[in-house]
Amino acid sequence: MSDPLDNHNHLTDLVHLYWGQNPKGVLYAYPPASSFDTKVQARPLPVEYDEITYLEFGRAVHRAAHLVRPKPSPNDGSDGQVIAILAYSDTLVYNTVIMGLMTANLVPLPISPRNSPAAILSLLKGTDCRRILTTRWTMTELISSLEELILSEGSDLSLAIEEMPSLAELYPKLAHETPDDPFVPYTRLPKPSFDQVAIYLHSSGSTGFPKPIPLTHRGIWGYANIAVLREMREFTSRYAPHQRVKARMGGLAVPALHALGFLLQLIDPLFRGITTTLFPPIVWNKKDVPIMPTPENTLDALERTGTNMLVIFPTFLQIWAREPESIKRLANLEYVAESGGPLDKDAGDTLIRNNVRLRCMYGGTEFGRVSHILPRPGDEEDWQWMELDADRTAYRWLGAGSGPGGAYGELVFLTTETHTLSVRNLPEELAKRLTSGVSGLDDDDKEVDGWIKGKDAPLKDERTGLVTGCRTSDVWERHPTKHHLFRIIGRADDVLIHSSGEKTVPGPLESTIVTSPLVKGAVIFGHGRAQPGVLIEPQTHEHTLSKFRNLVWDVVDRSNAIAPAFSRIYKEMIIMTTPDRPLPRTVKDSVIRKAAIKNYERDIEELYSTIESNAGHSSSGIEPPVSWGADKLKEWLMAQAKDITSKPDDLTPEMNLFDWGFDSLSATILRLRIVAALCEAQGGNQVITQINQNMVYVHHTIEMLAGFIVGALGQGDDEHSSEKTVEEHVERMKKMTEKYAVKPIGNIHGDAMLHSNSSGKHTVLITGTTGGLGAQLLYDLLNDSRVDTVYALNRKSSGSVISRQKAKFVEKNLKTSVIDDALVTNKPRLFLLEGTSPADLSQDTLNVLHSELTIVIHSAWKLDFNLPLEGFEGLIADWSRLLSFVQSVDARRSEEQKIRVLFTSSISTAYRWARDSNESVFPEEYQEDPKYAVGGGYGESKYVSETILQNTSLNGTSFRIGQITGCEKSPAWSLSDWLPIIIKSGIEMSCMPDAVGVVSWIPGTLVSQTILDVAFTASPQPFAVNIVHPSSTPWSRIMRQIVDSLEAHGRVKSNEVKIVPWADWIKELESRASDLSDVGSLERVPAIKLIHFYRGMADADASHRSHGDYNGEAVDLPPLEVENAMKLSPAFKSASELNKQDVDAWVKWWIAAGV
Repeated sequence: MSDPLDNHNHLTDLVHLYWGQNPKGVLYAYPPASSFDTKVQARPLPVEYDEITYLEFGRAVHRAAHLVRPKPSPNDGSDGQVIAILAYSDTLVYNTVIMGLMTANLVPLPISPRNSPAAILSLLKGTDCRRILTTRWTMTELISSLEELILSEGSDLSLAIEEMPSLAELYPKLAHETPDDPFVPYTRLPKPSFDQVAIYLHSSGSTGFPKPIPLTHRGIWGYANIAVLREMREFTSRYAPHQRVKARMGGLAVPALHALGFLLQLIDPLFRGITTTLFPPIVWNKKDVPIMPTPENTLDALERTGTNMLVIFPTFLQIWAREPESIKRLANLEYVAESGGPLDKDAGDTLIRNNVRLRCMYGGTEFGRVSHILPRPGDEEDWQWMELDADRTAYRWLGAGSGPGGAYGELVFLTTETHTLSVRNLPEELAKRLTSGVSGLDDDDKEVDGWIKGKDAPLKDERTGLVTGCRTSDVWERHPTKHHLFRIIGRADDVLIHSSGEKTVPGPLESTIVTSPLVKGAVIFGHGRAQPGVLIEPQTHEHTLSKFRNLVWDVVDRSNAIAPAFSRIYKEMIIMTTPDRPLPRTVKDSVIRKAAIKNYERDIEELYSTIESNAGHSSSGIEPPVSWGADKLKEWLMAQAKDITSKPDDLTPEMNLFDWGFDSLSATILRLRIVAALCEAQGGNQVITQINQNMVYVHHTIEMLAGFIVGALGQGDDEHSSEKTVEEHVERMKKMTEKYAVKPIGNIHGDAMLHSNSSGKHTVLITGTTGGLGAQLLYDLLNDSRVDTVYALNRKSSGSVISRQKAKFVEKNLKTSVIDDALVTNKPRLFLLEGTSPADLSQDTLNVLHSELTIVIHSAWKLDFNLPLEGFEGLIADWSRLLSFVQSVDARRSEEQKIRVLFTSSISTAYRWARDSNESVFPEEYQEDPKYAVGGGYGESKYVSETILQNTSLNGTSFRIGQITGCEKSPAWSLSDWLPIIIKSGIEMSCMPDAVGVVSWIPGTLVSQTILDVAFTASPQPFAVNIVHPSSTPWSRIMRQIVDSLEAHGRVKSNEVKIVPWADWIKELESRASDLSDVGSLERVPAIKLIHFYRGMADADASHRSHGDYNGEAVDLPPLEVENAMKLSPAFKSASELNKQDVDAWVKWWIAAGV
């Protein structure tokens, strides 16, 4: 295939070119969506991804064209119409719609949803746009505000607002489309001129409203022609110096609407045939939102897709540079390029020292990417310095040599034959001077003596005879010894470039702030940081910092009203000058900005250190809650969230804060306010040690945050005592139970509908088989001679359900050949289905289940101890629908033919039993009092589900399952579970906790066999079966075996790790938690994050020790009666104790996983 850069290709030409000549080539790769639903078990992660071929993408583009311009005609006047995209959409869909619009000869205008309605209206007017594609459900507030603004202005703008094409419409066979699938190509329209506008991007709005920036088809081709893309096509591998490799580009954390996203996700793969990796598309219905990039899920996705090159904004790099494990993962990439803003030097140097191939890449929407990404030999460590493409651009320097040492200059690009600029802003006098230099009439080298400039020949405007170009306003420093290298040091117009790549213009904000009679002067700061702050000089120094912040807040908030969201100044970001350091001024009394920031450099640094750490100060000016009970705390958190975002009063305690409008800055400020308030609370300092930068991401609802804080404080107040909190939880459980109760139906008289298969064996419907226990159950069912057919129902995901199921088998050390054997086409025994309830199944499948189903096993559940009860409501609703289906089948059957329903519940339903009950063990019967389940949304949701089952007339059994372990045959035990966290932390602390009493942990293989023994028993089944190990093992013995195994496998030295009483271990943990100055502390001692949980265990152990010779359950685990399991399950009854071989298998797996 010819090089696409050798001809003047439109972007749409390349879609057809690759589609026709390389249909199986891969345009995009993304990890399975299911990988985001499960906690990471071990690293490195397996490489597993789905692919979008050029064929599938091309077809999807044509489907998009059909939807945005059906039945086109060259004479219908639609060619060249501008269509805005204002949507929360998967990147795959977003890019497909962009190309669909171009294919339909329409001009896309991607608009950031972070813009205000006024800014959006300005963009629409500036491009004569009269039509918007949106995702109305997720953009309701913004779209409504835009419509209201248009009405209030009395504008004659007629605006059509339509739903954006969906994932299901564009990709009906997602990642699996073949040439044989049905498809209707779009009508080929006359090709637009190469100099016509292909797409409008827009500026950030840092100098006012965002401005539309037109890119012509020639401009796109020119942007592709510059060095970066040519270098990424093929380069020498760092790991195999004699091997050339092709870039597999990670563009997943860059928004598709951003110019960098357009380059990485469309220009690069289409002009160079490289594969770009994305986050998986998950927006299957209008209420869904795309995956939000986080530092952790971005790294996970890079590993799973086999990405070898990453381009990223500095924000994530700042975080990764503080995390040793993240640095190791970045070091596996061929190159990591940061673009869009400055990266802190210490962070970059840390990455370089740790073998990360870090590069800095420069570009702009107005002129494209213009620096080389591959360094010259010897330049590898000069990560801040860049070499501009001198062969394919005509760049010039203004004012070069005028700075100290003669090493500074402002960068200008001139238009050439192969580098078309999207913005041409040269003042006439500058254009004349530069034209004289080009014509040889004036030696412009006098001004740029010794500075390299672009060699490409500039073009002159035919009308004026002058060169045209773009003045970037970026000021650069030349390397003192390597004159081909430059680095950007600031903006000619003082614009602050944040680490996110966004830009803040201080002038308008400062002008607003100084209108206050309390303010003498103001300077905005924040270059290279995630967010801006303001240095304010008061007229008088009579107020404390906290009071002054409150007094000037109204005027600061007025400045926020005229600023983009990323330029918002939070109350915590106000610094008040001191009397001994007034703001420096000129003779005209104007503030000298750079000198002012220099004078307060240490104060600014301390402020950002506070923001980036867990520190908090009572001087913040934030009033703490009136009490620390759950209700008052939720009210306070709601008020803070609304104040931080200035959003209307529509937040509820159960809403995901990030769906509601939070971003990383909002989360940071809320965390800081919580810490500041806790400084005033009794016991608050201990809670602060448990707070890290991910707190708001993990506890992402007001309900979850309040629950975490109240639980960590371990106290209520008089009005909202612990008892009242329990009552509130009980009431919520009762309401949830009533909401999803299964309505009874009477028997339907007539012939029984059960048609047993010829062998008389069972037909089983099981859910959740891509989970840990579910996979084991499926494996055992397929190997059981009593089973004829298994229908496995799992949630829909982008990846193949077969590949997901096999991946889980591999992780669990189960033979995947069992799946292959069961899927044989002549008589399959396994049907892998996708959905959340029988309502998602085909009628043919439902008919078979109506006539043949004998057993239902419901194992699908989310394992997340951070969620409140409401976070499990969707799962409870699915369970209710499943029971309704079973009930409808049972209604046509005789009593002996009724379906057996098995529910995998949890020991968590007995959370409060040990502390609140007078009985010794938790009985194997339905527990009428819900109070014993109060303690977390997970256990509460299981109790609600048990109750819903109990209240039906179905033949149901609930299994309360205890702590599941690995075993010698299947050793996997997640590193995120509480015991592996103890082990990893104990290695770092050189001690492990000892406890009196025993543990009844049980291997997953035994849990599965016990459930199936009960399922197939001929005896009447009880409602409840408790499953914990029937042969308990002393905690001390298990811990000794773990330490011995760690020594035997060389993970620790002999006698390096001691076994100490729980009380001593928790003291050491608290000592570690009190000093988090080392950024790697939380990585090496993850138990700090669960310190309140382990304090509870230490308290329980102390209580047990006080009772003398204690032989009950160790730490804080409730004892469970197991008589039913002993009677009904031979496997359970004959189970042997956990032994050294089991423990050794766990330890080997943990070490391999990174302990």
